[in-house]
Formats: sequence, C-alpha cells, structure tokens
Amino acid sequence: MEERSAIHPLVAVVGAIVIAVGLVGTYVWVTWTGPVHKGEVVSVSAYPIHRELSTGGGLGGLQGGPNVFDEVIVLADVKITSTTKLPLFLHEVSADETLGNGDVIECLAASGDDYKKVFIAYPELAAQRKEPLPRGITMTPGQVVEGQAIFHYPITKQAWDGRRAFDITVGFVNQKSLVLHTMPGSSE
Repeated sequence: MEERSAIHPLVAVVGAIVIAVGLVGTYVWVTWTGPVHKGEVVSVSAYPIHRELSTGGGLGGLQGGPNVFDEVIVLADVKITSTTKLPLFLHEVSADETLGNGDVIECLAASGDDYKKVFIAYPELAAQRKEPLPRGITMTPGQVVEGQAIFHYPITKQAWDGRRAFDITVGFVNQKSLVLHTMPGSSE
C-alpha cells in the first residue's frame, strides 16, 4: 500500500493566502506613519458687499435702471502642521462653498499682489488683515504654518448664510490634500 503524505491542495492555497496577508499586514503596520499633515480653521469671517450702481441716462441698456452687485469676501485664519518626517511642499489653497440648493462654488485663495489689493479695494477690511497663509513653501518636519486666506464669492449675504458647507482645501505636491471642514456635518 502506498501512503499519502501530500497536503491537500485547498489547505495549501489557504495557508499561502494566510501567510501572504500576514506579511502584507506586518509590512503596513511597521511602515505606516499616519497622516502627513493636520490642520484647523481657527476662524472664519464673512463680509457681504452690496452695491447698486445707476446706469444713468447716457448709457445704453436699461435707462436709469440700477446694476446690483452682491459679493461676499471670506477671511479664514488657518493653521497647518507637518506630521511627517519628510518635507512637504504646500502648493495652493482653495475653498468650496456648498450653497443651500446644493450647488458648489470653488474659489482659489487670493495670493501675492491680489491679497494686498483686497485691502486696498475694501479699506473697511484693513483692521482684519493678518499675515497671509504662505503658498509655494516647503514645510520642514514638524513645522507649523499659520496665516490668513481670503476667498471671494459672487453671491448674496442670504446665499452665504444659507450655505450647507464651507470647506478649505490645502493642496500639497505629491501628497493627499488636506480638507478642513468649517461646519459640523460637512465631512466628505
């Protein structure tokens, strides 16, 4: 009689899968560093602007009818912390506002000269001016960066007050973007 000492093929396949999953799990557990950044929105202030300009009698179009311009300037103080052991390149900052009807408006934060021009165009905001959140910088491991981001939305104050969400996105090169939710229940 012949003795069978071979392992059943199904047992061999299951054993190989268990070993492979164990090795991958061990690798992930040993090399996982967690998120590479964290952040918070310290404050958000909105400044609605409503203007009515008369077209006058000498202009084409509706004679003497008002042109109405509504907009909201949003100032957000943001704090970002690098939690990785490698440098992070902070690229850009934007914000998405979800209106009450579900429409989403995206806006890039004012930077450079545009940041300065906001306070020239709207001198009533000068008292709120702070250091801008820097862009195009390399954050060193553990570095904390703080600053102000300014966003412009061509909407009415009522649309701003009725928003469903206002989320600030900090974009990094070769890393996942950091999304900061400013309203409860507005997570992805």
